[in-house]
Order: sequence, then C-alpha cells, then structure tokens
Amino acid sequence: MSSIDFVPPERKSKEITLEQADRIIAQNRVVHCMNSAMALVRSAIRAGARGLTVIPQVTSSLSVDLLVAAGCIDTLYISYIGFETFGFAPAFRRAAQEKTIKIVESDEAFLMLGTRAAAGGMPYVPIRRIYEANDLPRLNPLLKKTTDPFTGEELYAIPPLRGDVCLIHAQECDEYGNAQVWGGNQQEIDKAMASKFVIVSAERIVSVDRTRENADKVSVPGYLVHAVVHAPFGAHPLVWLRHYDSDADHLKKYFDAHAQGRIDEYLQTYVYGVKDEAEYLERVGIRRLMSLMRNI
Repeated sequence: MSSIDFVPPERKSKEITLEQADRIIAQNRVVHCMNSAMALVRSAIRAGARGLTVIPQVTSSLSVDLLVAAGCIDTLYISYIGFETFGFAPAFRRAAQEKTIKIVESDEAFLMLGTRAAAGGMPYVPIRRIYEANDLPRLNPLLKKTTDPFTGEELYAIPPLRGDVCLIHAQECDEYGNAQVWGGNQQEIDKAMASKFVIVSAERIVSVDRTRENADKVSVPGYLVHAVVHAPFGAHPLVWLRHYDSDADHLKKYFDAHAQGRIDEYLQTYVYGVKDEAEYLERVGIRRLMSLMRNI
C-alpha cells in the first residue's frame, strides 16, 4: 500500500460536561488533585463524593480544604496545606485536631517520588539519608527500609501512590486532551501517568491547530487524558496565570465563615446551593470576575 492510500483513523472528541465529570469523580476513591482544579472539586462535592483518599500536589490550599470542610475526605496525604497570608487551612486544622480524617504524614520527596513511582510502574523509589534526619519514618508507616542489592547500603523505600482519577486544570486544552498548563509546577504529568482516569478542565477549549502551533507548551499530552471539560474561571478563587488574580475577598469570606462557625452557610451559598458552575460564577458576580482580570 502506498502512503497516499493511508487514511488516518478519525479521532473522537473527549469533551464532556462538568456534570458528567463530577459523577466520575464521585464514583472513584483515590484522587490525585492539582490545587487549581476548583471547578472539578466543587462539582464533585455537589455530586456527593465521599470517603475519598486524596493525594494533592506538594503544596495545596483551597481544593483540599474545601473537600475536608464538606466531609468528602477519609484519608489525606499531605506535606503542606495553607493559604500564605491568610494562614493555616482552617478545615484541615480542625479535622487534624479532632482526628476526623486519617492523615498520612508526608513531605515533598514522599509525594513527588511516590507519584513518580506509580507513573513509571515501579514497585518503589529508593532514597538515601534524608529520613535519617527527621521523624517521618516514625510518623509514616509506608516508609520502609530496604537494602541496596549492589552496595549493601540501607535505604528507605517510597511506595507508588496510585490514583483512580486525576484532576487537572489548564489554561488551554483541545478536544483531544492536549493540555497546556502555564506556570505549573511540573507535577501534572506524573499525576496523570499515576492515575487510571484523567480529567482536564480548561479555561479555553482550543482547536488542535492552535495546539500544534505551540506543541512544545503541552504539559499533558492527549493520549494520557480521558475527559476534557470546559470550565472558565475554573480555578476561582485562586490565581490563574495570564487569566485572573486570586479573589482575596472571596477567600476572606471562606476564612470568616470558619471563624464564625458559618462554614455550612458558605457551602450552601457557593457549593450545594447552586445547580452548576455557571450559577456559582453568577453568585460571585460578573463585575467581580472582570475586576480580577486586570493587570494580569
């Protein structure tokens, strides 16, 4: 057969609705979650996600804290969760103090290398010396000692952190799942490869021709992605590079709700009490959203 006789198979669009995505999330248990995937998180809560084991990025904030506040998390792998100038994550802090969730004490190396082990199909990743200087082996029973078969040196083994579903938010993604995450922390690709099912929400769904124009900027290639969701302002109230600033006023509402014992009221107003993300954005207000797009 000559090359001109070859007709490539037609690709199918991977785009689904946010409501379809949230049902997928709610039906799974182990979630790799990037902090910016706020629209997916809110939708999963509305869909009734419960008993989740969440493996976040090494530094996380509202995505995880909101899941804790809504009672969705059973087990949390965590190295850091906080809100910079706003302080500690209030729902997580309360849950940790009251022992209402199981916490797997981690550090950046444990989360990143454990995710990489799962991504590469490895049984574990060996690491030397670092844990001899801290208490993590005492706090985290998943860290096991092993012996280097070549040198006899004693090492620690970090297990693979496999996920059922991975949640990623991108600036741009085409309908086939080629996602561009500008200014990301390079954890997206490992988390996608470590999970059975990958959902990408995006500010913009672009043509595949636009993807080809900037192919070097693709953070997660389409062959790893199972579903694509259009979610403008999908990281709100967090900052999203080249799109909008963080919504400090909204974050203050969240903190005030915790401090005043009104977190159920916040959840009812912005999560349970809206039928979808469009109505959530209406609650936030178009003028407020437009103001966040200045000077970006």
